[in-house]
Amino acid sequence: MSQYIAASEYAARRERLFATLPAGSLAIIVSNPEVLRNGSDNTFSYRASSDILYLTGFTEANCVLVFDKTGIGSGAGASSADSQNRFVMFVQPHNPAEEIWHGKRAGVSGAVSDFGANRAYKIGSAKMVLSSLAKKASAIYFKSGTNAKLDGVIASALAAKPMRHLDPHAIVAEQRLVKSPAELAIMRRSGQVGSVAHRAAMSHCLAGRSEFALKGVLEFVFATNGGVASYDTIVAAGANGLCLHYPAGLSVLNDGDMVLIDAGSEIAGYASDISRTFPVSGRFTVAQKELYEVVLAGQLAAIAAIKPGVTWNQLEKICEDVLVNGLNSLGFPMGKGGLSLSDVMPHGLGHWLGLDVHDVGKYRTRSRAKASNKRGKDVDRPFLEGMVLTIEPGVYLSLTDKRIPEPYRGICIRIEDNIEVTATGAYVQTDAPKSVQEIEEFMNYARNVRAECGENALGIYIKLED
Repeated sequence: MSQYIAASEYAARRERLFATLPAGSLAIIVSNPEVLRNGSDNTFSYRASSDILYLTGFTEANCVLVFDKTGIGSGAGASSADSQNRFVMFVQPHNPAEEIWHGKRAGVSGAVSDFGANRAYKIGSAKMVLSSLAKKASAIYFKSGTNAKLDGVIASALAAKPMRHLDPHAIVAEQRLVKSPAELAIMRRSGQVGSVAHRAAMSHCLAGRSEFALKGVLEFVFATNGGVASYDTIVAAGANGLCLHYPAGLSVLNDGDMVLIDAGSEIAGYASDISRTFPVSGRFTVAQKELYEVVLAGQLAAIAAIKPGVTWNQLEKICEDVLVNGLNSLGFPMGKGGLSLSDVMPHGLGHWLGLDVHDVGKYRTRSRAKASNKRGKDVDRPFLEGMVLTIEPGVYLSLTDKRIPEPYRGICIRIEDNIEVTATGAYVQTDAPKSVQEIEEFMNYARNVRAECGENALGIYIKLED
């Protein structure tokens, strides 16, 4: 199975962007900066900006994309060459001394031959070339704030043509919201890899081990299958889960506690985002099981309701009803004078997923007024086939809030899966053990293998078939 997007699909994406831009316009998109980790030359691993990945697949730093429609509609005297959409790239040139240290670059020639540019220039030429293009532009699409160094270059180039700049990323965000078949195939693969990693973490969960140890297991599986972590891996032992984005640390896993893992793989730029919560001992206590099954029921109810035309608000209401009723049945004082759902679940039900973990695209759109062509009020965006989202209800119960029944205090649970909207409903891309029975049986199996055959029998070299 190919994990990559065809050149023809990248070209089609750029053509859709050109089709949205007005005649006479210029759109500029800059790359993410390289960021120092420590010292003067030790950077974090570079990850290209998602819009550049979406439009080109180009992964190098110090890059600028330009979508030039300044020749369109420029009058009867314009030549046929001037009346074409022109996709221009500014990239780092070949430099043998630099490439010895940091790897081979595509260079100007590769930007044209491999990434579809009509014209390409060295990044050092950006100011001069953009100044010339801007003089002809009737509208400029550029949003600063991504890369301070390149922002300065662009601002200087556009200084001679002062005008209000529009946002090109908003246009690309709308394109990215519905995934193509090729994107969905990659995301399914990413979901599979992430699911296997969660299984590996469950199988290696033992009291006395650290959160870091489970993080290492997860990220080894990502790398073994050609991926990386799509965000900083969360492994939260016990009450550490009260911090929603708690990073894996040195805390020790203790019998009697639960461990919350929120971890996803990134394959060819596309993220998975999976959360599982399970007992360190491999067996749920009564209170843990009762609470877990309430959260799971809420998640399953929301997933079952997903189909084209449904909205986030509808899913949130379905899940909220299940959670509130379930918590009430356990003795939680839900409602007026007691606990609100936001007291125990301070985050939303989910988010879009794609090249970004919290992917782009508006959750609400403007309707059209019935009696005219004027824009109406904001409305919830209905799901469309090809959208991908997460569903991740949770509860995070304070150790000290006396409104919470004592047996449940300090328990933190989140259950998250990746859902693809299909023509008829929902396809769940992730399948790590999730029910109480599945988790207990899987962890019991791992413990039996360890007891009979030794620690090394489990291994963590888990490679999926292509």
